[in-house]
Order: sequence, then C-alpha cells, then structure tokens
Amino acid sequence: MMIKIMIVEDSERDLQIYKTVLDEIEGIEVYYALSGEEALKIAKKNHMDIFILDIELPGISGLELAGKIRNMSDYALTLIMFITGYEKNQLEAFKQFHCYDYILKPFGTREFHKKITTLMKNISVEKQTKTRVKMILYPDINKEILIPVDQIRYAEVLHRHCFLYTDLQEEPFESNNIILKELIAEVDEPYFIQCYKSYAVNVKKIQEIERVNYRLWTISLQESGSKLFVSSKYYNAIDEQIKLWIVNKRG
Repeated sequence: MMIKIMIVEDSERDLQIYKTVLDEIEGIEVYYALSGEEALKIAKKNHMDIFILDIELPGISGLELAGKIRNMSDYALTLIMFITGYEKNQLEAFKQFHCYDYILKPFGTREFHKKITTLMKNISVEKQTKTRVKMILYPDINKEILIPVDQIRYAEVLHRHCFLYTDLQEEPFESNNIILKELIAEVDEPYFIQCYKSYAVNVKKIQEIERVNYRLWTISLQESGSKLFVSSKYYNAIDEQIKLWIVNKRG
C-alpha cells in the first residue's frame, strides 16, 4: 500500500531537502511539480494522498492551487501542507482550504522529516478505516520503513537494538532508535504484546505454546518455525489474547 505524495515547489534548494528526506523513506511514491498547472495535470492522472504546496509559485499560487485541488471531488478531504515564508498570524487564510499543517521557510531536513512522517501516520490511520490495513513507521538503521502491523511476527531486543521480524522478508528490520515498550505502544494493538523481558509477539502468528516448567513456556510461530520464551509474568495476558482472537475469528 503505497502512499502517494505530491511536492509542488520551484526552489531547487528546497527540492533537494525534500529529496534527501523522502529518498530515505520506503512505502511512498513521490511526484514533483514545478508549477500549479503541472501539478493539476499529474493529480488528475494519479490519485494523491498528500499535497505539499509552496505558496510562492509561478503562475498559479499555492493558495489558488489549493482551491483548485479542493474543488476536485477526489481531493475534498486530502491532506495539504503549505510551505511558506509567512508568519503564523498570517496563516488564517489557509483555513478556508482545510490546510492540515504548514512549515516556515527556511527549514532543514529534520523539521521536514518530522512533518512528513506525521502526515504519513495520519494517512495510515485513514487508510486503515477504509481497507483495515494499519501501518507503523519503523525507524530502521538505514531508512524508515512503513510496515503493516498484521505482517509483524515478533520483536526481540538484543544489545540495545530492536529486531522486528515480519512476513515481508526473512531478515529482521533492525533499529537502535526504539525500545520494546515504545514499539508496542506504536503498534497499539491488543494482540501485539510482551511475552518475555526481551520479546513481544503477535499472538495471531502463534502455532502452539509448550510448557517448560512452572515459570517458563515456549512459543512456536506459524510457518517461520521460530521459538520464543514466555515468562509467568506475561503468560496470562498471552493466553487471554489468544482466546479472544479465536473467539473473534469464529465470528
């Protein structure tokens, strides 16, 4: 599920900032336009999820472009972020176009990254309500990855690194910027829970649970054959979620 983003900007400096940030994020498809006229042609052929519009554009201004976008039935509620040199008290005019956010020039890669990832998370929530697919933005070591939560098998913390195992690839995604507690909160699903001090598991991926002793169990996962530990501290919560999932699955 790709997120389509359109950048409408005529400044080479700012375009380079966008490209530097967006080239490091997977799960997105980016379209660039140098003018409002060009942007409208692209938007009619390809459905966009996010528009990022510079206010000062040649020909049609960013505000005029926003108005034309809003008049297109497919984009009545699409997220729009403005790029502007105006102060905040001059942004009242943007409300008529239901602008989601704005960023003031000059800006750097870190600020733009924060803005765009927030927009992407909102898109993931919106798409979840339509397609029932929920995504998280995982801070992998090399780049941020959009991962469907139902593709997550389990997570393991080892030497201060968080390894996220999924159905997407055999090797785990690795991060040194997130801890297990934060990952569980980010996924925010009752079926993805902690099972051991260094593990969290998607209970929907469990094949069987086998008791080792009165304080320890092992989990076998479907298909992958991976085995995880479950401690007595977390066993009841795991057992309860499995039962709830089975009941819900049966309908």
